[in-house]
Amino acid sequence: MRPRSRPGFAVMLVLWLIVLLGALCSGVVMGARSSSLLAANYRAQVVARYAAESGLTVAVAALEDSLAKFVDGTARRSYLNQLDRALGTNAELSLGDARCALTLVDVGTRLDVNFADAESLTTLFAYFTDAIDAASVAAAVRELGPLQNIDELQRLADARRAWLTRAAAYLTADGDGTINRATASDTVLAAARGELRDEPSRLIVISRGWRDGHPLTYEIHAVYAIAGTQLTLVRWSEKQL
Repeated sequence: MRPRSRPGFAVMLVLWLIVLLGALCSGVVMGARSSSLLAANYRAQVVARYAAESGLTVAVAALEDSLAKFVDGTARRSYLNQLDRALGTNAELSLGDARCALTLVDVGTRLDVNFADAESLTTLFAYFTDAIDAASVAAAVRELGPLQNIDELQRLADARRAWLTRAAAYLTADGDGTINRATASDTVLAAARGELRDEPSRLIVISRGWRDGHPLTYEIHAVYAIAGTQLTLVRWSEKQL
């Protein structure tokens, strides 16, 4: 009986070895695939970031070049007050296997929470809630102190978040206290108490970069002050989307 059992035992052993080797091979393949995906994601992140940074450089150069050509103040103001057209063909860039999309934002179209007093904030908030609530939230915003970005308003009560989100579209933390009356909405102009200008004194360059065929996007927000024909960097932030 014992000699007859040895062939069966050998077959079982071989089968178990095949299963074990299959599992090991699967582990190796999965590990290689995971490493490959990590490497691809890392490469996509690097490509996306440098595409965004390159786009930012192109945008600033194009803006300064255009400003240097204006000798007429009216033409300059018209150019700066139509930022959606300011970059022309440079608004979208192809950089090898990378892409970049650029957006310009006139900071002067929004009320700066770090310069606006409680009265200005109350006036603005009253468009979205009742006068008592508007005054209460305006006082709370002033107590928050200087904000680095508008997202910090979410530290206020959750019950107010719905209308605060709508109001945030009219607010900024990147301004210098001036309002561009040529482009600001009636809502912002009604709340403005500071200096009114006829062109933006600051703008935000939003640069989004990505690698072709990959969903990862890298975004840079750069705030620039406009002085004559020069742009001076005020604030820089970046994030992966």
